[in-house]
Amino acid sequence: MRRDFKEIAVAGFVILIGLLTAGTAFTQQKQIPQVDSPEVLADGRVIFRISAPKAETVGLQASDIFGMTGGGPQFTKNQDGVWEATIGPIEPGAYRYTFMVNGVPVVDPRNPSVSESNNNAWSLVYIPGAKFMDAGNVPHGAVAAVYYHSTALGGDRRMHIYTPPGYELSNLKYPVFYLLHGAMDCDDSWSSVGRAGFILDNLIAEKKAKPMIVVMPAGHTSRTFGMGGGMTSTIDEFSQDFMKDIAPFVESHYRVLSGAQKEARALAIIDVAVHDRERDEKTDEVGPAHAGRYETKTSSI
Repeated sequence: MRRDFKEIAVAGFVILIGLLTAGTAFTQQKQIPQVDSPEVLADGRVIFRISAPKAETVGLQASDIFGMTGGGPQFTKNQDGVWEATIGPIEPGAYRYTFMVNGVPVVDPRNPSVSESNNNAWSLVYIPGAKFMDAGNVPHGAVAAVYYHSTALGGDRRMHIYTPPGYELSNLKYPVFYLLHGAMDCDDSWSSVGRAGFILDNLIAEKKAKPMIVVMPAGHTSRTFGMGGGMTSTIDEFSQDFMKDIAPFVESHYRVLSGAQKEARALAIIDVAVHDRERDEKTDEVGPAHAGRYETKTSSI
């Protein structure tokens, strides 16, 4: 019995010494500085920071921000190796950005908000003050990332779907609006940088829009935009995916209005004017080919 006690005491002493040694080594290590990035100030200015003590150059890539030059703002480096730059004031809205560390794009490691495009991931900063897209004190719907199998393309695909406030608690059927993204974006873009969910919440709360289901599919069928078979091939593939898989999936999994009335379904794509050709071809392929089923709308910004 006494032998067992001695063995336990010795083992406990060894563990204690080990913990004390590890604690001392930990305190001797140089602590990584705490970094707050991005920091949005009350006047609309934004401070970007990144800890990169061994970097030689740090820049900011943010083409969404109006007036941002190719080189971006001038970063300064403090004694702890934290780089910092301030821009603005910036108009209210959502903006994508990445750091350029030694010429390499890097998402902000201190910012959990991200937005995807067809080939890239971006950090996302939001400047409040635009009432129509702020997360206001109104009933909120839900945006879900929904995966489905595309028989037309022979693989698994993703789309984002917005359901209006109260959808889960009702038995109502809703009109469905198919919202296609722009040339370089993806199905995530409308609900992240586009803030589609918040915009719809606010419009519905103000009775400027009827409650609806909004489907935001992936318009690209590969990550090599404009390559391979070209734009026409991509549009043909998406059209097949839309009619054979996306629309049937939505109508079988969600409570959408049925029947031949056009008011039950609508489709739109909005993009900058430089991509008018792709925008028009997509809506022409999916819309007028099935004119009895969809209201179609194209618009440039």
